Amino acid sequence: MRIEQLKANPSLVLGKVSATNVPDFGRGKGYLFRKGDLLSLADRSEVLAKLALLVEHAPPGYTLHLIEMTEGEVSEDDAGMRLARLVGGPGVDYSGPVESRVNLVSNRRGLLRIDLDRLNHLNELPGIAVFTLYDAMAVNAGTEVAGAKVIPLVFPLSLLTQVEPLTRDKPVIDVIPFKRLKVGVIVREQLAPEPQARFMEAVKHKLDWFGADLLGVTVAENDPRSLVERFSEFKAQKADLILHVGGHASDPLDPVFPALDQLNIQMDRLGAPAHPGTLFWLAYWQNTAIFGLASCGMFSRTTLGDLFLSRLMAGEHLTSAAIARVGYGGLFTREMAFRFPPYGLKNHDD
Repeated sequence: MRIEQLKANPSLVLGKVSATNVPDFGRGKGYLFRKGDLLSLADRSEVLAKLALLVEHAPPGYTLHLIEMTEGEVSEDDAGMRLARLVGGPGVDYSGPVESRVNLVSNRRGLLRIDLDRLNHLNELPGIAVFTLYDAMAVNAGTEVAGAKVIPLVFPLSLLTQVEPLTRDKPVIDVIPFKRLKVGVIVREQLAPEPQARFMEAVKHKLDWFGADLLGVTVAENDPRSLVERFSEFKAQKADLILHVGGHASDPLDPVFPALDQLNIQMDRLGAPAHPGTLFWLAYWQNTAIFGLASCGMFSRTTLGDLFLSRLMAGEHLTSAAIARVGYGGLFTREMAFRFPPYGLKNHDD
């Protein structure tokens, strides 16, 4: 294409060149053009000046590749922003685009939810790339939770119309705000003053992070009657969640089992495919959830209880099937700490 032809064509995009970007041959520093630059009639004086430098100083045989957009096509940046807005929900804001990549950033503290099936369908479409953190992670406002971009420099709108049906009913990526739940804590063991103070600090810190209301922390004796009394006290206070910490859920003679029977509470799930957190258990007393945790579960920030606490605080009703699915990725090594709520609480065993 001759320079004269650029004077009347506003729809050119800088495509593949012999290098990633076109160097400023005239001055020997910086770039005349960058890959993906949109050449517009509005900037023709500047564009023509740069092309004149290129003609004068480029080495023999240097080739500049240009792509002419046709009707029904948009630039990569435009397509990237459209894609991001199609997949994102009200819990995310957008930053960019940079080389078509638009970041989806949480605009509130909450639970990241990603519809994995629809995400996979989207990424099967030609030229579409949407990448995320893990589903069901608790995140702070300002956390980058996903990125969306297209691969070609020029993108057909017809492909974006294939995205729309997959995103119409609800967002593929969203951050659900935490609810202000009422929480009671029952402890099954007597602690010395120092560990007790540390335990209380950890409990309060975690629940404060979620914005929950702590109804209290009470100690229960190791007999069914004491447990029935403690459960009933929190139920009378309209607790949304009761945390039962301690005991021996692997022992069929543990007092918690007859206590739940006396209250006509059915345990929905005993045991979980995760470590630490194998002895986690779940029951529902009408609309009150009851979590059973090992004693270490409230000191540490890397147990299954923390992941499920995040989901419940976002208003989710946990099921036995949901617990079963945590086996994939349920080996909670130190390297997996990024998946847990960013409480800012140091691990007890660090």
